[in-house]
Amino acid sequence: MENKAVPKRVVCFDALNVLACLSVIAMHCNGAVHVFADTYVWRQSLLVDVLAYWAVPVFIMLSGATLMRYRERYTTKEFLRRRFLKTGIPLVVWTAVFYVYYRAEGTITWTGWRALLNSLINFTIVPVYCFFSPLFLVYLSLPVLSRLSDDRRVLWYMTGLGFASCSVLPFVCSALQLTYWGNFAFPMLGGYLIFAVLGYLLYTTELSLWQRIVLYALGAFGAVVRYFHTAIASVQEGAINKLTWEHQNWPTVLLAAAVFVFVKYACRYPLFQREKFVRLVKWLSGASFGIYLIHVFIMEQITYRFSINTLSGWWRLFGAFAVYFVALLLVKVLQKIPYVGKCLFP
Repeated sequence: MENKAVPKRVVCFDALNVLACLSVIAMHCNGAVHVFADTYVWRQSLLVDVLAYWAVPVFIMLSGATLMRYRERYTTKEFLRRRFLKTGIPLVVWTAVFYVYYRAEGTITWTGWRALLNSLINFTIVPVYCFFSPLFLVYLSLPVLSRLSDDRRVLWYMTGLGFASCSVLPFVCSALQLTYWGNFAFPMLGGYLIFAVLGYLLYTTELSLWQRIVLYALGAFGAVVRYFHTAIASVQEGAINKLTWEHQNWPTVLLAAAVFVFVKYACRYPLFQREKFVRLVKWLSGASFGIYLIHVFIMEQITYRFSINTLSGWWRLFGAFAVYFVALLLVKVLQKIPYVGKCLFP
């Protein structure tokens, strides 16, 4: 295994960014999965959800892979300032834009300052923005975790203990109908932090072909377990069984790790090193954050204006591509506006 510094721009990071962005949109175009029915439609929507569920963990893994060694480029003060400018300001601005839009539409009504503050804290104005909170906590944790960037054995130890206590143990206890006490969770790598450290470790570690094959098999196994367990248990219970639905649960951790490593090594093949392909991937990646910020609005407009049945198979399978490309064009146009464009879509 080889340790190497993370360069500033890596094509596999851009590729993962684009694929994760498209997968997030696919999940949001797949609302049928959240309403159980013992039908082909629901089982198909469950398959889409399982295959796209790695996206949010991989976004966090990318943050860890690219930012764990930030001290080699700038100070902690500069690091936090850059994070706020690139994520905090767009979040505030677009939350305000959506709030005004929904107020004008009548979707949101004024019920007092306390209710507004509660909506902001819990991201109920734009629910898909809820993943900003774990992202910000990862940013705030990196000044501590980055001190361990050269001590890989400690990081692997923390990752293993976090995976066992936060991903495997809760699942085992629930499956055996045992009471799980959260006090058993490893406190230093709880929540989404495991993905930040795992992303850094997997990118800076060279895996042999057999290690990769084992990881791919484990990722596929996690996806299969999540699909069939959810399908079978939900039919038996008459409601969605969400035992394997948390991002931190072991099926998703394994799947996210497998996808991350697969794209990392796939991008080393000559086909993915062609200059035009690399430029295209970087161009698409540069719009991913902006697409994430506005894709819900685009999705609402497309389904409303074209009277699309969001439960249809065509929408579930191809709607994400339509939303992605419309949002992509809009973001690329708005990014060209001097000052404003870069502020709203960094």
